[in-house]
Amino acid sequence: MEGIAGGHGPAWWTQPEHFRRPLVFYMDAELEERLFGGRDSDLRRLEEHSHTLIQLEAWATADGHTRVTVVGPLGAQRWLQELVRSLGSREPGSLARGLLMLQRVRSRPLSLADLDAAGRGEPPPGDLARAA
Repeated sequence: MEGIAGGHGPAWWTQPEHFRRPLVFYMDAELEERLFGGRDSDLRRLEEHSHTLIQLEAWATADGHTRVTVVGPLGAQRWLQELVRSLGSREPGSLARGLLMLQRVRSRPLSLADLDAAGRGEPPPGDLARAA
């Protein structure tokens, strides 16, 4: 299945509009490790598969949060924002959805169908049976 880069038109990183409005948020160490792996070992793969650039910075907060800055296509930024929200949730259904999203982005590049499903609050395409 084709990723959102898909070879149609110029590469996303050559488009200035993808850098004008970065997504910035903070996360704790536990969520950072769950999302990016120990020592951020999955960061590069996550960037490649989500068609984004992700910068992690240790931040001087009382809780030692990490500041995360994401640039890339708006749909991909929203997808990652939903992934982080779901993984950080204490609600079992939302957390399960986040784990499915994480598995998806680690296994292959995101497709337009993935981005659309996240925008509607649905599980990743093809994972409906496991999400139930």
